[in-house]
Amino acid sequence: MLGKAQRRLVVPFLLPALALLAVFFLYPLVRTAQLSGYAFERSGAAAFAGLGQYARLAGDPDYGNALKNTFMMTFVGGCMLFPPAVAIAWALNQRLRGERFYRFVVFAPVVLSVAVVSLMWKFLLHPTLGLINPALESLSLGGLARTWLGDPATALPSVAFVSVWHGIGIWVVLLSAGFARLPAEVLEAGRIDGAGEWRLFRSAMLPMMRDLFRILVVLWFVQSMQAFAFVYIMTRGGPFGSTALAGTLAYSVAFDQGDLGYAAAMGVALVVIILVGTLVLNRVMRRDALEY
Repeated sequence: MLGKAQRRLVVPFLLPALALLAVFFLYPLVRTAQLSGYAFERSGAAAFAGLGQYARLAGDPDYGNALKNTFMMTFVGGCMLFPPAVAIAWALNQRLRGERFYRFVVFAPVVLSVAVVSLMWKFLLHPTLGLINPALESLSLGGLARTWLGDPATALPSVAFVSVWHGIGIWVVLLSAGFARLPAEVLEAGRIDGAGEWRLFRSAMLPMMRDLFRILVVLWFVQSMQAFAFVYIMTRGGPFGSTALAGTLAYSVAFDQGDLGYAAAMGVALVVIILVGTLVLNRVMRRDALEY
């Protein structure tokens, strides 16, 4: 009886969220899956293609390249994001002088729109008009100057860096909350036993935050696999397709080539890849609960 009473109380509060989920996620997903079964022409005519679009997708080198770039963006961005985010969050939890100012500096880029950040960094990274290369030359590091967004070797890491710079504040806040909830008595016991701050960080704090790290890695995977705006504004997938991602390629196929069915198949395939990747990450990173 208690279970039924709880359900009667909870379900009405869940209905608005479920309705929004159905309208803005489930229906578009089902509609996209339907579209992927048709081949569209520029005139708008559509012919049923069944699974033909997915067979075409399996042998498409452009989509394979886009998937490779998407995974590379996820990996490179994750390597750029998590070490500094953990270090900054740990430092901010040491009660530094001017802590509020540092928190503001770290979080400030988050409030800027993606379009503003992309255009700003596109100008900064410009090989002749930007400020990055002149700054390197003024520091006698002119050998590091590059055509950052025009070189296939540096274009994708540059976009990944901008994405991380824009959003790192959110991850610092989440990690700071994780550090703040660690049991003070455990850390104090370590200090009494003579452990330094680095030893406490490595041997006590990080293991106790393992579940939080797993959640954040999964969130980063889901977010970065859907990356679109930074690449579209900064490089449009160039140079030579070195920054083309699954999302930008699907957009180009849909609106530049008018092949909505093939673009829908790309979207469905990406959803499946994200779901499988999320399950694998959860399984690989899951550990026995740590009690403290």
